[in-house]
Amino acid sequence: MMDRIKVVLDELNQSKPQGQMNMRLRVLEDDDYKNGVSDQASAVLADAFHSYGAFDWLAEVEPDPDKVDTMKKRLVKYAVAVGECLLRSSGGFTLVAERVDNDGSTSLVGALHSWPETDRKSGFLDSLKSAFRDIRVLFRVGLPPATSTWKSTRLLLNRMSACFIFETKREEAMIGHPEPYWYLCKIGVSSNAQGCGIGRRIMQAHTRITDALDMDIYLETETEQLVKFYEKCGFNVLIEYKVECKGSAPLEPIWGMRRIKHALNQT
Repeated sequence: MMDRIKVVLDELNQSKPQGQMNMRLRVLEDDDYKNGVSDQASAVLADAFHSYGAFDWLAEVEPDPDKVDTMKKRLVKYAVAVGECLLRSSGGFTLVAERVDNDGSTSLVGALHSWPETDRKSGFLDSLKSAFRDIRVLFRVGLPPATSTWKSTRLLLNRMSACFIFETKREEAMIGHPEPYWYLCKIGVSSNAQGCGIGRRIMQAHTRITDALDMDIYLETETEQLVKFYEKCGFNVLIEYKVECKGSAPLEPIWGMRRIKHALNQT
């Protein structure tokens, strides 16, 4: 699989769109997890997802107004760490975009987390397997951050538990499509590099990779503007829903979208 991915990325790196910055796309390798490059990718994703409404919804349970933003940053960082752990245990990859300066130095400006969903949950044993995977993730990344009071921490945990509906709804949306697919968990561009076509370039790389692997893609978004962007990338909305938690206003809307392999990319 990695050989085919590298071929796709080599082709893209050799063709620089007119007017775009000099950029290199690549998938992180084992050494990148040892020398800190993976931490840079996580930082880029955390920066990009700081404006994601789901984290506002989670962080607002913090009763101290002066600590809400700090709680939000901790929650985003935790979610990115969980995503990275899941992709590494599921045979996925971190795709990064590096800006290449005239002197040859590079800086990481965009990243993507994605992994294949090859074991479709069809019964008790599959659900049990998924639960054990989640437990292993908790042992690796630790417990989620706590708020300043026990009552608000309990509410935070309730809201985080409600977010498990993402996986349930994903399985529901894809129930009529039994073949394996890639789950695009997170894609983001550093806030100081947005508007330069980096996100479009990363998405183009991911869709070409999954086309080469002959697999569909599934993702979620809560932003209507991004729904339109993903539609240009060949995605279609499969499901729209809200995340509900007792005693809280719901988080809505959430769109689940699927891209059929080899779909037309209009970006």
